[in-house]
Amino acid sequence: MTVVEYMLIGGAGGALIEAVAFFNRLGEWRAARLTPTGNKRRNPPSFLNFIDLPPVMAIAVARLVLGGAAATAYGTSGQATGTLGALTVGAAAPALLQQLGQIRQIREAVAQPATQQPGVQQTPADMAPNTKEGAAPEAVQEGGIA
Repeated sequence: MTVVEYMLIGGAGGALIEAVAFFNRLGEWRAARLTPTGNKRRNPPSFLNFIDLPPVMAIAVARLVLGGAAATAYGTSGQATGTLGALTVGAAAPALLQQLGQIRQIREAVAQPATQQPGVQQTPADMAPNTKEGAAPEAVQEGGIA
């Protein structure tokens, strides 16, 4: 398979997951339109009460991109082969990346500035103590106070 095929099929896998999520929202909307006895409510809620279109569209695009990127990475490295492999990796991409984000070492490597990562040489200016008052820049970036 070519890189473009992996991208397209992986994106289709991401779109498949978004279609399942959309189907679930349709079911929630249908249930909200009915009374406990199964009759239609007098003033049933609009579908727009169950879907916020801009975020849903953003999530759909993100799933397409993540699915295509993950399938391309796995496919070109030989870890996923064929249409079914690319589709599966594309569908699993958001969950896969979320799981990778839970690994402490990866989370710390992404969160640390490059000068604090192991194996990166620091200059004397980098090692000088922070003499300014207030929180260290790293603490502010992390959302906390030192």
